Amino acid sequence: MTTFENDITYYMVKSLVVVVSTLLMMSSCMKIKYTFKKILAAFVGYILWTGVFTFASMKLWGIVVTLRLSIPVISVPAMVILYFISNYSPWQAVFNYTMQLSVSVILAMSQTIAVSVLGGGKLMDLIIRIASYSLCIFAELKFLRKKFALLDYIPDKNWRALTFVPIGFTVLFFLIGTYPVHYTESVSNTIYIYAVTAVMLLTYVIIFLSLVSQYNLQLSEYTNSILTSQSESFQKQLEAINSTEEQVRIMRHNLRYNLIVLSDMLTAGDTSGALEYLGSFGQKLDESQKEVYCSNSTANAILAYYIDRAESKSIKTKVQFAMPENISVDIMDFTAAVANALENAVNACAKVSGGKKKLRIKTTESKQYIVEIANNYTGKVSFDEEGLPISKESGHGIGTRSISAFAQKNNAVLDYDVTDKWFKLRIVLPNAEK
Repeated sequence: MTTFENDITYYMVKSLVVVVSTLLMMSSCMKIKYTFKKILAAFVGYILWTGVFTFASMKLWGIVVTLRLSIPVISVPAMVILYFISNYSPWQAVFNYTMQLSVSVILAMSQTIAVSVLGGGKLMDLIIRIASYSLCIFAELKFLRKKFALLDYIPDKNWRALTFVPIGFTVLFFLIGTYPVHYTESVSNTIYIYAVTAVMLLTYVIIFLSLVSQYNLQLSEYTNSILTSQSESFQKQLEAINSTEEQVRIMRHNLRYNLIVLSDMLTAGDTSGALEYLGSFGQKLDESQKEVYCSNSTANAILAYYIDRAESKSIKTKVQFAMPENISVDIMDFTAAVANALENAVNACAKVSGGKKKLRIKTTESKQYIVEIANNYTGKVSFDEEGLPISKESGHGIGTRSISAFAQKNNAVLDYDVTDKWFKLRIVLPNAEK
């Protein structure tokens, strides 16, 4: 078969196509966290290293030894580089890269076999390699990238077990392809390679369908959790409102009693006693008075509830909240979204050590109605492809999805900002109809 091993210059060109294409395949389903310049510098350095190794190895040992050394010397460094520039969890990254490597290996072998069967030369070899890799990368970008991103829900320890599948296939391909001789010199080795390929593709399809099925099941449970979260928010609103109404009812009842006591004192001529009683009554009123944050009773009840919670956790609060009379969304949906945002903010802020716990709530009504909730936080904040913050803790993140569902339902815009250890959420509502 045609390997062009005697033409080291072209073999290096071919290797460069394979290496760059494999990198692009690995990157096709990857979330990148660094700037383009840093990534380009890393890739250029890696490609130079690959070129030096390929040239030296081909000169010293030939094609078979070069292929045998390619996993530890070429493939592993590529995966290390991609691992550090991606946002994947450790084992999910390894699974993705080794899966792509196993596919790239069978593509490269198939390209060599195709050129040999067609009796082509270097030009045909180059065209077939570039065309087949380009088609594969395009297909992965179009059909797999978004679906693979959905699988972030899988715990990292589960990816660890799955990773042994692509690692096993990759090692098996290299063993069959280079032992005891190069696969191009053994028909039986070529048959074994495609038999393993059929098993590999079937295994990947089964794994992927199983993971997507689990995702759909979890999404259904997740939707139910959002509804439950909203229901709990509504319940907190009702409890806060009912508590306020109960206090008003008690005050009305006590006011009638207090007026009777004052009347008796004044009738008896006890003016000083009546004045002292009024002073005591006024002090009790001041102590029982709840601060009013907003003219809307529902929103005010929610604000009072979470501000009390924040202050009980030694969080300093600053509130400047107002609501337009003609707000364009359902008040219960809106207050549920605010409640979920405040729940997340209080929980995050409570983890901050020392006296740096601060929570700010404010609204603006210039061209649009904007609610901003800002809090200090500790640790690192990551965002998914939808721009929503990712929760690393099991059972968390439901409130964030609930806020997102509110925004989608009401054509609102969510703006997350992380600056100087301040986490800010802005909910921008559409203009109210005049």
